[in-house]
Amino acid sequence: MMRKLPSFTDLCLTSRNRVTAGIVVAVSLAGLFGYPTAVRAQTAAPRSLAPTADFSKLCVAPPKLSLKRDWKKWDKSQGTGDLEEMYDAALLYADGAPQVPRDPTTARKLLEELSGRTWPGKGRALYRLGKLMLDPAAGPVDSERAASLFASAASMLHMDAAVQLARLHEQGRIAGADIKEAERLLRTASAAGNVDGVIGLARLQRSGRVGVVQQAATDDLVKLGFLILYGDLGRGKCSSLYEIGTILSDETLVPGGLPEAMKWFEAAARQGDYRGDLALAEIYAQGRAKAAPNVIVRHLTRAADAGYAQAMTSLGEHLLRGDSVPKDMPKAVAWLEKAGTYADVDAYKILARHYRGEFGSPPDLPKAAEVLSRAAALPGHSASVLVSLARLHAAGIHGKPDIKTALSLYRQAADRGEPSGLTELAKLLLASPQDANGTDVLGLLKEAANRGSPEAMGVLSDLYECSAIVAPDADQARAWLTRAAAAGHARSIAALTMQANVDSAVTRQNMEALIRSAEKGDRESMVLLSFAYRTGRGIDKNEQQAIKWLTAALAPGEDRARAQLFLARKLLNGENTPRDEAGARALLEEVMRGGDASATFELGRLLLSPSHTDKAERARGLMLLQKAASSGNAAAMLVLAEQADNELRSTGKTALDWKRAAAEAGSSRAAISLAALVKDSSEASAWIARAESLPVCSVRDMVELAQVQSRVNGTQGIEKAHMWLQRAINDIQLNEPDPATLFLIGRVMLEGTGGQTDRQAALQYLKRSAEAGKVEAMRFLGRNYASGAFGEGNIGPAIEWLAKALRGGDEGAATDLARLAGSSETNAVPAIAALKEVAEGGSVPAMREFGRSLQFGFGVEADPEQGANWLRKAAEAGDTVAMKELSRAYASGYGVELSANASTDWLLRAANAGDAEAMYGVSLAMTLGFGTEVNAEAAQKWLAVAETAARK
Repeated sequence: MMRKLPSFTDLCLTSRNRVTAGIVVAVSLAGLFGYPTAVRAQTAAPRSLAPTADFSKLCVAPPKLSLKRDWKKWDKSQGTGDLEEMYDAALLYADGAPQVPRDPTTARKLLEELSGRTWPGKGRALYRLGKLMLDPAAGPVDSERAASLFASAASMLHMDAAVQLARLHEQGRIAGADIKEAERLLRTASAAGNVDGVIGLARLQRSGRVGVVQQAATDDLVKLGFLILYGDLGRGKCSSLYEIGTILSDETLVPGGLPEAMKWFEAAARQGDYRGDLALAEIYAQGRAKAAPNVIVRHLTRAADAGYAQAMTSLGEHLLRGDSVPKDMPKAVAWLEKAGTYADVDAYKILARHYRGEFGSPPDLPKAAEVLSRAAALPGHSASVLVSLARLHAAGIHGKPDIKTALSLYRQAADRGEPSGLTELAKLLLASPQDANGTDVLGLLKEAANRGSPEAMGVLSDLYECSAIVAPDADQARAWLTRAAAAGHARSIAALTMQANVDSAVTRQNMEALIRSAEKGDRESMVLLSFAYRTGRGIDKNEQQAIKWLTAALAPGEDRARAQLFLARKLLNGENTPRDEAGARALLEEVMRGGDASATFELGRLLLSPSHTDKAERARGLMLLQKAASSGNAAAMLVLAEQADNELRSTGKTALDWKRAAAEAGSSRAAISLAALVKDSSEASAWIARAESLPVCSVRDMVELAQVQSRVNGTQGIEKAHMWLQRAINDIQLNEPDPATLFLIGRVMLEGTGGQTDRQAALQYLKRSAEAGKVEAMRFLGRNYASGAFGEGNIGPAIEWLAKALRGGDEGAATDLARLAGSSETNAVPAIAALKEVAEGGSVPAMREFGRSLQFGFGVEADPEQGANWLRKAAEAGDTVAMKELSRAYASGYGVELSANASTDWLLRAANAGDAEAMYGVSLAMTLGFGTEVNAEAAQKWLAVAETAARK
């Protein structure tokens, strides 16, 4: 027997019990149509309301709003007329429609008026005005005022406003945000039958932020949400089709509900709710379901044709990216331009990325600046638009930086409360101090840091560590570094992990901060987190997570170039991972196309590295560095100063000219190098003074400045040298230095730089350097132990370190060991044992020297035959010295058969390998006919080649 629907004639349908009635209707429908067994949290639709049903006869179209007057020119002096008409106009301007471009400014003006009047729709007006306060397109976001408006609307029983207020508490976007208050508001809305309140409460419970809630209780909330929506649908409210799909697509609420959700989105789209099209396009684009590219385009096009600016923007971006649909640049630009006419700031931002060359087109920086300027003219543009526009001007839209315009834009962004605007402004002033005009750069950074900018905190740490604008303060530097790391600043976290004696608890906290920062969207954090997962440094290794975060960091979007530049530097650094020059270069090429000055410098430096010998590439590297130098980049000038004069002719300057330019532009390293280079003591003193007037930040520079001070400036110089050396030592106690720096400090301490020699301390630094893999330090230790520089009777350590140097690839260490073996009987046994061990391990120089020792009895009983065998192994591995030794052995029959042919053959192999001495020998052999036919012409050719090789 069919159940009778409840009668509602006795219910007073206030705004509160109207939604309660909706629940009753939904429950009645549940009994009327019957439900199959629920799966997990999902409640199935009534059979007659399945997503495949024909809803065209059921749906009641909402009344179409239309403008009866042009409200854009309205002001209070004209009167309001019908307030409902005014409210409808506000909605049209707020949301936009096919024939009414979105105009949030006019919508806000009308809603401000309606919210201040006493009329039945005041709660609705307050609610819609609150939503505009959170919409960046409507002007500066004001969460506090939005909360106040929502609270007023909620007090008038507007439950949508209660839900919005709950979200502000939940997201922590207002002062005094309280998760318990969010829960209370959602419960209130749920009790009133508001479906957003019901589902919002379910999501909050699933998040675990309100304590442990039984799964069944949350499942019941989800079921209730479905019941309300089915009830609304049964009454012809077809916007419920989309809402049902939204719940089903949420894995936290309905695991595995996506396939069913897509059916509901399709149903919504069939009824003209193009939010369904948008949802489906997003699902396909994210790869959550498979579809042909034309399906994605079809859904987005339908929504875009209906006037949805969001769909236009999404369609334009998909057509630009071409990752899930065929690329179509002209059509993409057309859709994005149209979305811009609907006041969609995001459309202009994507267009700017396109004109910067992000999607594969040639960069057009003036065009990028033009579309960002249009975005900045919209009332709702975010301060990030100003920051992006400022970056373009700072890099140089027409090839030359426009610092004045960039500073103005950064100041505008800063005035609007954008921390990144303050930070970028400060960084630009630091790079261009001549434009500061008394601006308190430190104050700008502290203000940005206090507003939560991790980048500002990191810059402050750097400044207190070493800069020209504030006295060094190690405590302040450490405090800002720690604070920046806790805020998720990727480079600060990396710096902390490099410091000596890092506590494991601190490492764990930093990693947690890094994860939070990555989850919030910071791309540098994503890159660093990817490296952490790949190397297992600070976190368990997880290749899948490493790939996930690197993919996210490099995904198209804002700040992608920043992530690419950060990654390129990591790949070139090769820290804890293999150096990837090719990968870094590809990244730098792409970033540079967008006009990034840092990428221009990095790529230029890479192309001029010793590994690059191609003349065309090196010429391009010179051009890029000269471009960077023309904008005052002292680091670029210094790299140019390291090149040969004949290569620098195209720049119009010599290496010395570039070094002087770098010193004058603010490079302390260049000034120190000039002080060490010049012969005139007064000129050297002038360059020392220049260096000391600049920030001397690296330990290497401090040590080299100590050396030049000690050499040039007499007693006063020795005192200064001691001061600089002590600063270097203090620095490496805090930060783990590289092996080369440790080696340098050990050397200068042995030399007595700073007026005193500390052999034991020097020895410790040298050992740390050697133990960290510095082969040069290993050889230095071995030779100095052997010479007695570290005390008598230290042959054991000498042999140990020379053997390590030999294993590390230092060929000269093999000769040192052989000499030790022949120097005395005491040294012979351990030295020969070390040579033999390393030779048996495959070291070619060790094979050669072990063979020579056996041949001639250096430190071991002579065994010419075994000696020749070892020499042959080394010679066959390409050692030219061994080839010549074998040639001599065959010429005399020592340890091998007497053979002029074999002697000349080995000599010829050495000559062909480039050995000049062997070339002379071959020439002589061909002249005399020793082991070969007499060939005067060939002999002369070999003689000429030998002389050329000797001159080189």
